[in-house]
Amino acid sequence: MVEVVRAAATVPRDWAVEFATRAYIAAGVPEDAARKAGVAIVDADLHGTVTHGLKNLRNYVSGLLDKRINPRPNIQEVGGPAAAKIIDADNAHGHVAGHVGMERAIALAREFGVGNVFVRHSNHYGASGYWARLALQHNMIGFAFTTATASIAPWGAREALVGNNPPAWVVPTHVVDESAELQPADMDSMFLDIALSVVAGNRLDIYRRRHEPLPSTNWALDKSGEPTTDPAARQNGGSYAPLTEYKGSGMAIVLAAINNFLSGNVYDDQRTRPEGGQVHGSTSHWFTAYDVAQFVDPAQFTTQVRELRDRIHATTPRAGFERVYAPGEIENEKVRNYTKGGIPLEQFTVDELHWVAEHTGIPWDLPGKS
Repeated sequence: MVEVVRAAATVPRDWAVEFATRAYIAAGVPEDAARKAGVAIVDADLHGTVTHGLKNLRNYVSGLLDKRINPRPNIQEVGGPAAAKIIDADNAHGHVAGHVGMERAIALAREFGVGNVFVRHSNHYGASGYWARLALQHNMIGFAFTTATASIAPWGAREALVGNNPPAWVVPTHVVDESAELQPADMDSMFLDIALSVVAGNRLDIYRRRHEPLPSTNWALDKSGEPTTDPAARQNGGSYAPLTEYKGSGMAIVLAAINNFLSGNVYDDQRTRPEGGQVHGSTSHWFTAYDVAQFVDPAQFTTQVRELRDRIHATTPRAGFERVYAPGEIENEKVRNYTKGGIPLEQFTVDELHWVAEHTGIPWDLPGKS
């Protein structure tokens, strides 16, 4: 779900990537990894997923500065069979571990047709869709999933036990030249990137920062398990409402069990310190790549995907809808618009970036301030 941004400033993508990159370098991340992390965090804003973009840079940088997150991890492959590997991220920033994990999955898919990688001892990696989209450069289907601290209650319970653990699938719509680097505006894929709660937890955080109640009672539950419009419900002992009730809760529980336990990690409800707060380095990720060419002709596959999208467009909109979108189209339109016109930032995001500049010593040269 794309959040409507109340823009206090509008910045070019290149400026945003450079700012985030400089911040990560100043926080101790090696330059190559910092640049990849900078691209990853800005990609969320570029797709309109402001919940997972630059609003979180302060949290990431502060964790790196005080060494709660390891800026220079020794990321290692520690096990797994031929076509599936386990990687220990050594408490890396999730944007760093994410690149290592998905790139390894792509390499395995090139060799075996399908590649799976399970990562343990990582941290928050932003939006799942970004990692799945990395497969498009190689004419592959991508899948990415991550665990999170407990924020959803098993259906019928009051206490949170499982994270809102978002999966993402990305399906190519065109065969690309793998030797030419794909730009975000060229990634015209069909994709789905969803939290397993009704809305992402960071979306509730946006309303908390705006000092506004939630617009729906379907988004969160209080500590008694009752619907609420309090955006701080989770922090006050409540939980996020699961997507489609017991189905979303069940998906979150099962997928987290696979990811956590196959990677050799603890479960979501075991990642919180007794005194409160997350145990850093306890996040798991799961990356899969499918090499389309080892299954069917890529041109045939992508043609069928485009034809499916056309049939979706040809369906009749019901009352209240102007048109029918295929999965990912709204976000793809955001990318094209923001690439041309700049990325809008809320005031609280501008404030967080200012904090980052002050605490890392990088220049505060924000363009487009309204």
